[in-house]
Amino acid sequence: MIRGHLSVRLQMRFYLVVALILVTLGTAISTGFGLFFRLIYVLALTLFLSYVWNWMMMRGLAARGTRRTTQAQVGDTVDESITVHNSSKLPKHALEVHDMTDLPGYTGGMVTSMFGSTANSWEVKIPARKRGRYTLGPVKVSNIDPFGMFRRERVFGDTDSVLIFPRVHKLPNFAIPPADISGDSAVHTRTYNVTPHASAIRDYAPGDSLSRVHWVSSARLGKLMSKEFDLGRAAEVWAVVDLEQGIQAGELEESTDEYAVSIAASLAKHHVDAGLPVGLLSYADKRYFVAAETGAGQLQRIMQFLALSKAEGTTPLEVVLPNEEPLWSHRSTVLVITSSPRVEWVTALRELSRRGVKVVVVMVDAASFGSSIETVGVEEHMKEAGLPLYMVRKGDDIPMVMSRGGGVSAAPPMRPREVGVQI
Repeated sequence: MIRGHLSVRLQMRFYLVVALILVTLGTAISTGFGLFFRLIYVLALTLFLSYVWNWMMMRGLAARGTRRTTQAQVGDTVDESITVHNSSKLPKHALEVHDMTDLPGYTGGMVTSMFGSTANSWEVKIPARKRGRYTLGPVKVSNIDPFGMFRRERVFGDTDSVLIFPRVHKLPNFAIPPADISGDSAVHTRTYNVTPHASAIRDYAPGDSLSRVHWVSSARLGKLMSKEFDLGRAAEVWAVVDLEQGIQAGELEESTDEYAVSIAASLAKHHVDAGLPVGLLSYADKRYFVAAETGAGQLQRIMQFLALSKAEGTTPLEVVLPNEEPLWSHRSTVLVITSSPRVEWVTALRELSRRGVKVVVVMVDAASFGSSIETVGVEEHMKEAGLPLYMVRKGDDIPMVMSRGGGVSAAPPMRPREVGVQI
């Protein structure tokens, strides 16, 4: 936009000088006064010298950009080295050097002057402020004559691609609700179901079956001891990112969609590192779907999809959830990240919860990003539904917010069952 305004101003100056020459020429012819003819010569010579200056400044130049960054995260910098070489013996004055990257928020560039047969190099650090795939280059060198009437530019080199991933936060204290299945668990919640792994022993209680008795401990302690088992954690975790266009607010890294994608990426990494199968679902500029799997390769796929997603969705969350309902069962935990102020999607989540699907909601408060969207009604409906909710606002420390107990509370230990028959 700035360069467009500059180009318009240069054209206006040129046309103004041309108009002045024509007016002066008409006046000189009609009056025959010699001063007007001399003024015409001066103006014409100025135009000619400005053009020649501009043309000479751009001769004998070459430029290249060396890119060392092909991938980065939001908040990092994209490193590049730009070199301009002057093969002419004439010095160059006021050369504007600019990388024609489409990285959002980049307004950099430099102005340099060079002696003959020399080269100048610069290290450029471009801030990565928005996820996505962007291009670096080519390098554009331009010059404006001293009178500001002519602008000439040349483009050098090719383009390279850089992929900007969303920012990832460590969430050491975040825990999801345990699913009602048996198996390995990092969530120590006592259950009376017999699962593959015992976590502790306790005194024998009337009604315990013989299969629960820990005979080695019973022999050592001289009394009957029973085994306690853990309730297994979720078999799979799904991150559902709502990227509907109409509910977003903010710009670049300080926007609701960037916060939402960053939270989804952080949750995905947290659970993949814990060895859980993790899946991704997002209705953005298109449907992004990654089936739940484990491993570093799965995390890379999720990160790439999140990086490429654009907040241009047209399908509201209350439609997405019923459409994708067959994906989830009682073995699933669904992590929903949204800014939607509509309460209909809370009803859809309540239906999932009734089916045994564990649900956690992360709400990105659009009002804190300057939007008129209010989420008070959503918060009230979430409380009525008894669903865990995390509220994230602009400028929040996301790891701290996600570690608060308001989202997930540990289930209390189960007490031994009492039976009416004494043995």
